[in-house]
Amino acid sequence: MSFLLLLAPVKVEQGKFNITKDGKRIGTEEFAVTMNGTHYVIDGKATIGPVTITSRLEVNEKLIPVSYEVSNIEGKIKVTVAMPISELQTIVGKETSSADFRFPDGGVILDNNLFHHYLILLYRAHGGQTSLPVFVPQDMSIGSATVRTTGPRTYDLEIGDVKMQATTDADGRMLKLTVPAANVVIER
Repeated sequence: MSFLLLLAPVKVEQGKFNITKDGKRIGTEEFAVTMNGTHYVIDGKATIGPVTITSRLEVNEKLIPVSYEVSNIEGKIKVTVAMPISELQTIVGKETSSADFRFPDGGVILDNNLFHHYLILLYRAHGGQTSLPVFVPQDMSIGSATVRTTGPRTYDLEIGDVKMQATTDADGRMLKLTVPAANVVIER
């Protein structure tokens, strides 16, 4: 039996995070988790200062990415996940470029600019995964994430050399994410 069969269902929901740095509000992030057949679709919109970023992440019933798109005023990145070869497309102005790459087996997408992606990471951790490969679209880099339970509904996260703490509610929804080294707090 695979650990993925033990995953609690992702909660279909809408939410908003307030983003603070050094105790001052610097932005917000709104997101919605919906179902499309057997896939979850996670739409997000983050505004930090004058910059607004929108995204759409689609994952299958095992919470494995199927596609991802992120855009801002400067351009767009599209990722189509397929095995063994995935595609990353970058659109800036009227220029489009594509690159094929190997998406990490069982990986998650963690965008540098969006925090709602940690919802999927935490749902995967609830299913028993404590170490996951990570793909970062902006850097086109592959790394790893480690999740450790530190108490009831509290977790330590290590993504590369970045350390964070997360808190969820009893249903697994992320309530708070902190990045102590940067003095950043993301909270509902």
